[in-house]
Amino acid sequence: MVCARPVVLALLCAVAACSRERAPSPDSMVTSSGARAPVASGVAGKPACPGTGHWSPCAVQKRLEAAGVAPQSAKSLPDLPSLGATPTLYTLGRSGLAIYLFADSAARSRAARTLDTLRYVSQAKELTMRGETTAIQSDNLLALLFSRNEQQRERVSDALTAGPPQPEKP
Repeated sequence: MVCARPVVLALLCAVAACSRERAPSPDSMVTSSGARAPVASGVAGKPACPGTGHWSPCAVQKRLEAAGVAPQSAKSLPDLPSLGATPTLYTLGRSGLAIYLFADSAARSRAARTLDTLRYVSQAKELTMRGETTAIQSDNLLALLFSRNEQQRERVSDALTAGPPQPEKP
């Protein structure tokens, strides 16, 4: 029985060492809400994509990723309207998404008024058999979602209409 003590002690040490919490890797840092925790930082500890109160390309990308829609960069999408701003293009599975960022909400509003309301409908409206494109507006952002999937429309519109990231209070 005296020989068994060192073996048991070694086993307990091994179990204790294996059960210690390890720091999560940046790829696995998920909060309880399912959103990715901020991990990137820029110069002097500032976030690489700071909240400004307006949409930026990195803020859109982060928000779409947090919504779980897995945006992938796209080179082109068919039939994009010319709205004065160069769109950032994504594919979301089989769907397409064009993100137009404007200087401010007034410029976005002017551009949105030029859209054909039979072809581009608000995210709040149901799609019809005509196969409309969903137009999502938030602050300086106008997004055109080419999807007929109701769940995807809801996820993308919820993510973008929640508003742009706000500046952190000092």
